[in-house]
Amino acid sequence: MAEVFGVVTGALSVAALFNNCVDCFEYIQLGRRFGRDYQRCQLKLDVARTRLSRWGEAVDVSKDATFSTNTPVEQPVQLAQSILEEIMDLFQAANKTSRRYEKTAKPEELDLYTEKDLTLVFGRLHDRLKGVAHRRQNDIGLAKKTAWALYDGREFERTIDRITGFVDDLEKLFPVEATCRRLAGIEIEDVEDEPTLAVLKEAAQDTDKALFDATAQKVQTISSRNFAKEVRGAGNADVQVGNQYSEEMFRGVAIAERTSNSTEVVDAKDTSRVQIGGRFGVRF
Repeated sequence: MAEVFGVVTGALSVAALFNNCVDCFEYIQLGRRFGRDYQRCQLKLDVARTRLSRWGEAVDVSKDATFSTNTPVEQPVQLAQSILEEIMDLFQAANKTSRRYEKTAKPEELDLYTEKDLTLVFGRLHDRLKGVAHRRQNDIGLAKKTAWALYDGREFERTIDRITGFVDDLEKLFPVEATCRRLAGIEIEDVEDEPTLAVLKEAAQDTDKALFDATAQKVQTISSRNFAKEVRGAGNADVQVGNQYSEEMFRGVAIAERTSNSTEVVDAKDTSRVQIGGRFGVRF
């Protein structure tokens, strides 16, 4: 399996195993059989990868010498090494299942989705979470791996569930809960719209409690309802529906703004400006 996963796990340190586990997510593709669930499943993969990478940053896996030896002495580090080896074994087992399927499947059943199939919201989240994971990796010495596919939804769910359980176990080995929560908040600090947060919250619900809580809290702080049933405009009229915030308003400040503003009809003409919602630090 080294041609697929680029490593032989038996002689790797925790740091090396961590980097390879995070890297493995990069090469997983999803088959067209996932249909309408493709985007949701891809995002769940991204969330699982981000959570694993967050653990690595929380314990300082790439810089702490404790994690750089192939033969650790401390029991928590030994257990972490075993868990990461199990994650690699899990990927290999899922890949074997897919290879068996490929031998008997029809050509059209082997068609795959690509990143280009993601809609704007899912695509942006995918890129964001991939970037987060990359920044937490030390990719020195990582071998180029071969892409492989998951075709079956049940196999996908089993894989995600087991990865979630493994990361649960990793987090229990070291007292990093507070750090993980802080890092989860940082991961979404630039996400300001409710639809994107709602999508991410759903993906994290059963996979990443820290990220789920962070998105739920952020939705609470920015949640508001602004509505106009009909908007008519003529000339150079400017109509804004929704709140607007200056960049400074979000620098270290939680804004608990939950007002509701609604109107039936807006009829704006000439150079008039209409705001259905609030303006925070932004001038007309």
